Amino acid sequence: MSSRKVYSTLSQFCEDDDRPRKVLLQAGFEVHENPWGRRIQSEEMFDALSDVDAVLAAVEPYDEKLLTSLSRLRCISRCGIGTDAIDLATAQRLNISVLTTPDEVVEPVAQLTLAMMLALARNFPLHIEDFRNGTWRKYSGCLLSELTVGLVGFGRIGRAVERYLRQFQPRVIVADPCVDFSTLPSGVKMRSLRELLSEADLVSLHASCSPQNKSPLIGREEIAVMKKASRLINTSRGSLVDEKALYDALQSGHLSGAAFDVFSKEPYSGPLALLPQVLCTPHIATLTRASRAAMELSCAMNVVKFFKREFV
Repeated sequence: MSSRKVYSTLSQFCEDDDRPRKVLLQAGFEVHENPWGRRIQSEEMFDALSDVDAVLAAVEPYDEKLLTSLSRLRCISRCGIGTDAIDLATAQRLNISVLTTPDEVVEPVAQLTLAMMLALARNFPLHIEDFRNGTWRKYSGCLLSELTVGLVGFGRIGRAVERYLRQFQPRVIVADPCVDFSTLPSGVKMRSLRELLSEADLVSLHASCSPQNKSPLIGREEIAVMKKASRLINTSRGSLVDEKALYDALQSGHLSGAAFDVFSKEPYSGPLALLPQVLCTPHIATLTRASRAAMELSCAMNVVKFFKREFV
């Protein structure tokens, strides 16, 4: 075990809690860390990961070309839940295990989603923009209880969002083909995606990406179905939304606002960030001190447990 190397690609690692690093060191790993303080680039990964046995991974891509070049790699431990950036078929073929930390992301993502809902309902983006420009203007907001909230995807995070929303008493509808009607909480109604988009005043995305479906879940056609002056929130996957179609809908006034934490290409520098009715955050849904420390610890423990099972 002492000769095994683990590399953390995380741009922020053990900033507030050193336990993940200590867990790895105590288990006999040689720990290497991202020295750039930013997301590691694809071309940098070939050298950085060339002789490692495990990776504590962020959202950087692991395609077939990279994975086949990493002859020692046995485990990718993702600090988070998404595996969209990993070629899972190639990883399986090469006997590389892909592990995630699904439990730790639920509450922070759900809480950021709720914060975005409240911000859009009370027109925070517009008020902030006006204040920065020296304008004193008031926009009438609404209570969440006045709205129909549509949750696209009703797994752990979607259910946590619904649980928080109960205190505000909106009407909640959900679209998720994998959910059994009988498991829905009281008062929550199931809809098809098209029905949800046409009924909801506020749509929040909590779906994963399908490798088989390369087109966005919310494209130009789906946005056209959405209610006039409705709002869209995405704290899930950037590739779920056609950002150009969204921009056009916001510019035309068909949609009245949006809040995004994830984008198709990050760091994001596109036109959505310039619209006054849009709230953008830099992929920080899970970035709280408590949740980040828990995710990193679970990520490190996944590596330790994996090698204990395989080699001890």
